[in-house]
Amino acid sequence: MNRILSSYRLLYLLSLTILYLFMGCGNTEDTASSNPIAYDYDLSASDVYNLSIDELLALDVPVDWHKTEDPELRSKYFAAQMLQQFGDTPAAQIVAEYERKRALGISVTFDEAIAHAKARYQLWPNASNRQYLEKLLKIKLREETDDPDLFAKIYREQLIEQHGDIPEVHIVVAFEKKSRQENVYVTEDEILAAYEAKYVLWPNKTVLRQLEKYRKAKAEGTRFDLIDWDDDE
Repeated sequence: MNRILSSYRLLYLLSLTILYLFMGCGNTEDTASSNPIAYDYDLSASDVYNLSIDELLALDVPVDWHKTEDPELRSKYFAAQMLQQFGDTPAAQIVAEYERKRALGISVTFDEAIAHAKARYQLWPNASNRQYLEKLLKIKLREETDDPDLFAKIYREQLIEQHGDIPEVHIVVAFEKKSRQENVYVTEDEILAAYEAKYVLWPNKTVLRQLEKYRKAKAEGTRFDLIDWDDDE
């Protein structure tokens, strides 16, 4: 079975000022570990953007910079604030450039989002920023791992967090884990049960269409690998 990659979009806060205050609030240190998985919290050289450091460090930022209507200039002021407060550090540069892209509607990659979360945690090492970073790292690890057991562990935790510890969560996790194991056959009954469970977790038109296709094939005695997915009847 082909992997079904989940799509995740980050929420952009209403303004750079609110974001700036939010990231700096709360506890300033975080020594607890919420998960036994060993994550890489470090930034790499490839994460750092090429900013005009000297210009930004020398920029005179007005007190009411956050009211600037031009998003490019407003993000420039934000970048200057970051560098002037934290110095010419990789973390400050990453946060500044990431927010500039978001403010201008420029798409960012998932790896950029992770680098941004790492930078936030370095600048403001509180529990909230660590938990947010770990959520992103979990998603990346889940999609990239070749270990079915590790995949199942992470996926189960995520689904329980979203839907609670209900039977459908365990049915879906067991199905997805088995689908990733080599030389392991997934039966049609397991496929149908998995999609019945998926529709409980995600009751949308896409999942319902897939479920109805499997239900119809099962009732008519049609092998699942012969289902015509282009036929909408």
